[in-house]
Amino acid sequence: MSHQHAAQSAFPTRFIFAMCSIFLAASLAGCAGQQGAPAGTTASESSASDATAQESSASNATAQEPATSGAAVPETAQTAADFDAWTADSASLRALVDYVQSATDESSDSFIPPEERIAVFDLDGTLMCETYPWCFEYMVFADYALNNPDYNAPEDVAAVAQEIVDSAWDEKPNGMSTRQASAAAVAYAGLTPQELEGYVESFKSSPAEGFSGMTRGEAWYRPMLQVVTYLQKNDFDVYVVTATERNIVRALVAGALDVDPSHVIGTEYGYTATGQGDQEDTDYTFQPGDRMVFDGSYEGENAKTSKVDAIVREIGRRPVLAFGNSSGDASMLSYVLANEEHPGMAFMVLADDTEREYGDAKEAAEDRADWEEKGYTVFSMRDDFATIYGENVEKAPVKATAE
Repeated sequence: MSHQHAAQSAFPTRFIFAMCSIFLAASLAGCAGQQGAPAGTTASESSASDATAQESSASNATAQEPATSGAAVPETAQTAADFDAWTADSASLRALVDYVQSATDESSDSFIPPEERIAVFDLDGTLMCETYPWCFEYMVFADYALNNPDYNAPEDVAAVAQEIVDSAWDEKPNGMSTRQASAAAVAYAGLTPQELEGYVESFKSSPAEGFSGMTRGEAWYRPMLQVVTYLQKNDFDVYVVTATERNIVRALVAGALDVDPSHVIGTEYGYTATGQGDQEDTDYTFQPGDRMVFDGSYEGENAKTSKVDAIVREIGRRPVLAFGNSSGDASMLSYVLANEEHPGMAFMVLADDTEREYGDAKEAAEDRADWEEKGYTVFSMRDDFATIYGENVEKAPVKATAE
């Protein structure tokens, strides 16, 4: 519009600016609503969903009583909505957002091409609960071995499963990771991966022990799910790299994370074709009618440096972001920090919340000191998470915890 035309307008300039501002704000709000709506939803469904989410967030903050709720850390309306499960002014979250903003800014010296934006996440204790009373993998195995009417567990397999149940809410038995994986491989022998995933899907609906208002399949850390979604919105390729068996994780992730099964890397059990018998893989040709089933063998736990091996072998690019929660993830995080082409960041989720979760204050203090010395950024469940699991979920210690 020319200055002459503007002067001749019947509307005062101030009014025009005000109207433009209103239209712009309405347009941005509409865009934000569309971004948050699941694919296939209508505008009215999206609005209803947004309203429900806001009510859930408000209820969450009241029920779990965080020190400070909301997400004042991010600067834009988009990122503020992305992180409403985080406490305000979280320095650790701010560090992640700063990194992502720099990595996605083409004018920045720290710009990372989309094909090289790779983020790797551990599962248990990083993305989801591992305290009901043990991680999901242990509990689904114990249930399969002891309670499945269609399976008669060998004595040694049943003994490991019973040890898991008997040690609930106590110290984790030494060497249990290896014993559990070996016994589970035997227990699942003869199942197809799809049959195991079906059992996992059913077990997901069982109550999360030690909590009220939540099933095992719902036991995801909401702040960490928001991190995954935020990274994906910014063109980061997300992988789950875990010590839990791969097919179990694929079933767990389904419906909770937008992560393709090919992006799940975990511990491996051996496979065989049903018609193969004792023949080696190199001597047998898969036949029509064959099925691939677990053969009872255990390939070794995907933990510590094995995670780095798996990343090199299966991803083929060095990640720039890594998220973990224990010493089993330290090699993966250190590998990311040593990225010379694109300086990376490494984050550890600290189990220091004793009110809403089963954290250990002394152990958490030791972990924090060790991790910060190694250059990892700490996400404190107590201080950084406005909510952990969401609305109406409360810690409800079982009898064994009170004794």
